[in-house]
Amino acid sequence: MRSPAKESALPPQVLALKAVLDRRGIELVYFATGAEACQYLVEQIPLGAQIMNGSSETIKSIGFDAVLNSGRYDFLRPAIVAMNNTPERLKLRQLSTTADYIVGGVNAISLTGEILCVDGGGNRVASYAYGGGKVFLVAGVNKITPNLQAAFERMRNRAGVEECRHLGRKTPCAETGVCSTYECHAPERQCGKVLIIENEKIDGRMTLVLIGETLGY
Repeated sequence: MRSPAKESALPPQVLALKAVLDRRGIELVYFATGAEACQYLVEQIPLGAQIMNGSSETIKSIGFDAVLNSGRYDFLRPAIVAMNNTPERLKLRQLSTTADYIVGGVNAISLTGEILCVDGGGNRVASYAYGGGKVFLVAGVNKITPNLQAAFERMRNRAGVEECRHLGRKTPCAETGVCSTYECHAPERQCGKVLIIENEKIDGRMTLVLIGETLGY
């Protein structure tokens, strides 16, 4: 069984963040490498479990995206991607937000205890906020910021910009590198819904899997 790093082995910044999140009902586990974090997720999620992912470069880079597509789990995304009928696809996306297990990335983490996630349509953040059974949020230490203001700055002017460029969106930020939220509109806009996770009421529901590497946007 892959065990998270003990508190005595945590970097000071991570130890401080863990203490803050513990008070907010969110567990933090730390691994030095993405490979260790990936193995931990495999061990935590039972074979055949119903699972949905939030699209994430971090999940891909640690190898868990490949695990999801290996047939190990009842992975809901392939059926959604294969569905062309818009009403039926929408229904499947809605149902996927209540999967037994949700694994996805985040855009910024504040040392004051807030976790920020931005989403185009909202299904990912809906599953994080309430729909999903057990939620694993996966992030590299590069997502850590000193406070909520800095977290918003990172979300809009780093994560949002890079995501739009990655997807080839013709948004103002993709061209300038700076968020222009009041000039950015559908259908190109990717920052449709913003979730601030400040607390989790259900014991054991949410875990932040933090990795000592630079991962994702």
